[in-house]
Amino acid sequence: MILRFKIKTTSTQGIFEKIAIRVSNEVNIKLGLSRDNDFLYIYVEGDVEKIEEFSKKLSIDLPMSIFIDNLDAEVVEEFKDDLKRDFPKISLPPCPKCLREVKDRENKNYYNPFHHCEVCGYNTINQWKMENGKLLFEKLANKLKNEGKIYIQTMNGAYEVTTNLEDVEIVVASDLGSVAKFFMSFEGDDKALGSIEKPLIKLKTNLNFKKEFIGKNAYYVKLPDCMILELLFEEVKNEIKLLGLKKIENPTDFKFEVKNKYKPLKVVVANAKDILVYEGDRGLLPKYENFITNKFAGIYKEYISYGKEDKTIIDKDVDVSFEKKESKEVYAGFFGVLRQWELENKTIIGYTFYKNGENKILIYSPKFGLVEYIDFNFRFSSFEEIFALISSMNETGKKLIENFSKKREDLFNRALNLDISSNKNGIYYLWGIIGMLLGFGNNIDEGFNKLVENANDALTKKGPRIDYKMRDNSNLLNPLWAIRTAMSFHLAGVDDNLLSYGVIESFAEFLSNQYDILNRESSLDGAIIVGDLFEGVLLEKIYSYISKNYKVYIPKALSISGPIESFGSLVINAKVED
Repeated sequence: MILRFKIKTTSTQGIFEKIAIRVSNEVNIKLGLSRDNDFLYIYVEGDVEKIEEFSKKLSIDLPMSIFIDNLDAEVVEEFKDDLKRDFPKISLPPCPKCLREVKDRENKNYYNPFHHCEVCGYNTINQWKMENGKLLFEKLANKLKNEGKIYIQTMNGAYEVTTNLEDVEIVVASDLGSVAKFFMSFEGDDKALGSIEKPLIKLKTNLNFKKEFIGKNAYYVKLPDCMILELLFEEVKNEIKLLGLKKIENPTDFKFEVKNKYKPLKVVVANAKDILVYEGDRGLLPKYENFITNKFAGIYKEYISYGKEDKTIIDKDVDVSFEKKESKEVYAGFFGVLRQWELENKTIIGYTFYKNGENKILIYSPKFGLVEYIDFNFRFSSFEEIFALISSMNETGKKLIENFSKKREDLFNRALNLDISSNKNGIYYLWGIIGMLLGFGNNIDEGFNKLVENANDALTKKGPRIDYKMRDNSNLLNPLWAIRTAMSFHLAGVDDNLLSYGVIESFAEFLSNQYDILNRESSLDGAIIVGDLFEGVLLEKIYSYISKNYKVYIPKALSISGPIESFGSLVINAKVED
């Protein structure tokens, strides 16, 4: 009998393959692995009893993952085993098997915080076993309960771990039940939080939280993502359900050396099911892609992509002997995603938006190549110029400026004295101006950051409609419409968080409408979304809007920006070389 498991996954990190190999060895059954595009196939051949034993063990050991879309099994006639057993060594939170073992009194790794396996674990400087782990964590737990805080090293940094959540950025919950009790979590959040990747998700607090804690409206929330936090909660979970983390330099209560250059993931959940990574690289790097060239390496910031043997390796902070080449990020990100998904023969719209770089909407077709469809390049000298331009648009604009100067004289006069010069461009610059005008900050960066923070904290799924319109007979956005409608809603008394949400949500809708407009003119095969401006509300909204009717492509099993641009730089320069 041959049973085939079919897993839809964009991950090629070997997590599921390694677990299948381990289970097959334990059961002593013939195993085959194969891959076809975004499907991983696991074949087992043997008698019914062996296959049932394998299936049962696999279901116990196979973790949830943000990169698994579905899994099914069926009896087939043909056995396949053509996947090369060559997987990168990655840093990953504990797998189900290792978690069971550290909590099993009879296991040799009972309460060993350094326990790991071929699937999971971190790169500690000394791979040693702790003999008295239970006593250590009892001591740490007692101090935490008595004093409210401890200072410890975790696998992902040194932290003050505290029961006071008032001014922390990250909250660790003991389990999914605690998340549901204290936070407004929705469909898909539990899958992301409970996955083996253990990402951070920005969640809003609920009434239960406000009854028990003094704190913020929203936090980055995660479940324990290393054995240190896992075993600490094992000791305190009956009394403490949430712990706050604050970064420190000297963990005086528990210290060890760990070499972990990879950062935890931050994700948003779109369409109640699609989990999108917008920051971080832990568990994603190093990553193997198809071989392109070994003549040079593609780079972007701390990321690098280079050829070795029969593959391309995407990694971080690696020194190689190759010549390093970098392409402009708006093109590198786009062509990186295009190559990953093998879209070179498709007609694609590309949304490429960067905080410190350019913002563009691109169109690609094998017939005419790459075309810049919309540019978001604008600049003002002062708020005085902005007010004058809005006044000159029409009579409504003139009255708006008059009303704003009278009803919000404080904000109006304050704005006139602010310096809006910045090296930022496009939408970052525009939202920074709106944030400054509404009193969120004294410069472009402060205005942008506070506007985005407000939007992510807003207790809503729908905001006021902000106008984003093009200049007449031009491929340039006219930013004055967004500024003036934001001013109008502010004068109407719309809450800062709700207004900020509307600024971002309306832009996502504008971007989505561009797809519909282009699709009517020339049939598109999908959209590429890439760039670090896409995070939080903006990423969730644009992905949700477009993916309702069309195919959306983001970096495959990578964050929305960072590693993909290094890969794209390699792709572009290899084409130039050819």
